[in-house]
Amino acid sequence: FSGYGDGRYGRSHHAGLIGQDALIVHDEAHLTPAFGYLLREIARCQEQANEPRRIRVMELSATPSAAGNGSVLVLKPADQENPGVKARLTAAKTLHLHPLKDGTAISAAIAARVLQYEGEPVKVLAYVRRPEDAREVVTALNRRLGGSEGERRVALLTGTIRGHERDMLVRDNPVYRAMLDPAVPVENTLYLVSTSAGEVGIDLDADHMVCDLTTLDGMIQRLGRLNRRGGRSSRVDVLVEKPKAKVTASLENAIAKTRTALEALPRRGASGPDGGFDASPQALQDLLEGMSGEEVGEAFSPCPAPAPLADVLLDAWSLTSIASAMPNRPDVDAYLHGLSPDWAEPPETFVAWRKEVGALHEAGVDEPTVGRWFRACRIQPRERLRDRTKRVQETLQRLLKAHRRGNPTEDFPVVLLDGRGQAEWSSLSSTAHEGVELAFRTIVLPAEAGGLNAQGMLDAGSTEPAEDVADFPGQDTPGAGRERWLHVRDETGQRYERLLTGEVSDSPPEGLIERERIPLREPLEGAEEEGEQRDLLLLAAPRQVAGDRPDFVRAVQSLEEHSQRVLEHARDIAEALGLDPSIGDALCQAAKWHDRGKNRCIWQRYACAEPGGTPLAKSAKYLSGRALGGYRHEFGSLLDAGADAQVRAHPEADLILHLLAAHHGWARPHFEPGAFDHETFTTADNEHAAGEVMRRFARLQQRFGRWGLAWLESLLRCADIAASREPPRGANALRTDEAHP
Repeated sequence: FSGYGDGRYGRSHHAGLIGQDALIVHDEAHLTPAFGYLLREIARCQEQANEPRRIRVMELSATPSAAGNGSVLVLKPADQENPGVKARLTAAKTLHLHPLKDGTAISAAIAARVLQYEGEPVKVLAYVRRPEDAREVVTALNRRLGGSEGERRVALLTGTIRGHERDMLVRDNPVYRAMLDPAVPVENTLYLVSTSAGEVGIDLDADHMVCDLTTLDGMIQRLGRLNRRGGRSSRVDVLVEKPKAKVTASLENAIAKTRTALEALPRRGASGPDGGFDASPQALQDLLEGMSGEEVGEAFSPCPAPAPLADVLLDAWSLTSIASAMPNRPDVDAYLHGLSPDWAEPPETFVAWRKEVGALHEAGVDEPTVGRWFRACRIQPRERLRDRTKRVQETLQRLLKAHRRGNPTEDFPVVLLDGRGQAEWSSLSSTAHEGVELAFRTIVLPAEAGGLNAQGMLDAGSTEPAEDVADFPGQDTPGAGRERWLHVRDETGQRYERLLTGEVSDSPPEGLIERERIPLREPLEGAEEEGEQRDLLLLAAPRQVAGDRPDFVRAVQSLEEHSQRVLEHARDIAEALGLDPSIGDALCQAAKWHDRGKNRCIWQRYACAEPGGTPLAKSAKYLSGRALGGYRHEFGSLLDAGADAQVRAHPEADLILHLLAAHHGWARPHFEPGAFDHETFTTADNEHAAGEVMRRFARLQQRFGRWGLAWLESLLRCADIAASREPPRGANALRTDEAHP
């Protein structure tokens, strides 16, 4: 119930779709054990509540924890005799341990060892634990090879690279591409330097490897990126730094235990230290099977303690119509990442760059509106990088100093986003201050603040404006495109300016419709001349808008037509899912009534309907949301349906009224008083209905379960979305490719 960046509408909708009748496959589960614990606890809570469509959880990992959870799928003896499997299990990988002298920099030692392969047509993979060490290794290699040769033959992969540059690396970098395919011939030595970001989820296949020593699970993952398919003979050089501390259960202690475990591997070839250890998958499997569970746990990465889950927390998180902070409802960060001491898994912070930050700040846009904008135009994975919170803060401090060398008072506005999509205005100087809490938050910098280098890494030395990559055309994902534009109106007419490029047009681009509008400049009231009006627009593909905001599709559907379409989709959904007849009929009745509250003068004015004309459910044009004065059409629909004798007599009257009330994310558990319908009903009627909304929610959640009730709500939303995506008839029809569901 706390989806990243989700607003009120999305939280319960996504919880219902993901939290019912779903198999959740948790890949690389060893990397996020606290999240795995959370998933299993939710499944247990659903079972205790007798939810009929509860989730199932499957964890995938080549290095599961010693404790394990449930049954485990492993290779059987017959599988191991398969020629392809056998070649992988027995792939020749000879491991050598090299203790370093005190004071020897690990980056320099790895660079020197890696360069021993120079002159051979091989692919060499270097691993280090720290991103700063990885950058130093790359710098040393580039210095030795020369600028052009280094760019052509050396690549860097870390988890601190922004998604856009990482995607480009995967798609275009010749070194990375060669590492993916062992059949690709190379003329010169190629070097890929990586942190743990290259340990899992990537089908790298290098010839040789040089690395520092990490935990046993990390070493197994690294060795899996070397000679993956067998048929070659690979060398592994592990440089061992002197332990920095001997603390029970600490990272350094786990690394020391790993060294002891690796030294227990059988020798390959010649006896003695020159022979090296057998690090084939089969040898590693035998090693783990010969260790006790306690020994494996001591050598594996320390696991953060899971945050305990309680019914009261789940109940609090399910109250998604309450957007503000409330007692006993903590952020979900600790439940996703665990209660981790700094040495085990330090907190991380995300950083993104947007051109609109400065415009929003200059216009004085308030924090709730800024939060609404970023929930609509949410930060995509391709836009952000992540790094340890402490490193981010230190880099921002240096970035501010770099800017202030030319102007001692230089500063930049900054938006801070939390996991629930709430926005807070700050500044670069304030954000860089050590006392500011940034753990697991997203810092949105204005593009002109810089701080991003050509490799996509946070860099205080890069003060030039960063590339804003928030827009995407959507050719690769039909129906998912979006662009940001400025809509400017003055006495001479109107124009559209694309925020990213400065392109000017008399009309918005074809194929995109309005998703969100934020006023930046409005004419002064009472001024002789209207002056300039300026709005920030998010334009998106109709399919995306219909899914995010069914009420904002910008196509004409009459109230009667739309309600009929939603009813038809609801019937299809109920039949396809085999719902109990009374529940299915309740869904259909909710569909029939869900938009009746739009048949009010205030809502029809908002939808720019012709006075006295056919009432609309969907319009091609809307006024500002302020024109509604807080009125919610769902609350009007609730009052209308609640006054109907047939609805009241229905055996599932409670469910009908809740579904239609909750179809835009309210009624979990409340409506604000501004939502009341004073046009048709008395204040007493409104207050009574509002109180019953909360009691009804409690009764139904107790009956159907937290996710079960959210799932039923999502069915009506899906019917509404499907109907909203359908092309309208007549002159108002969109092009087929825009409106195809």
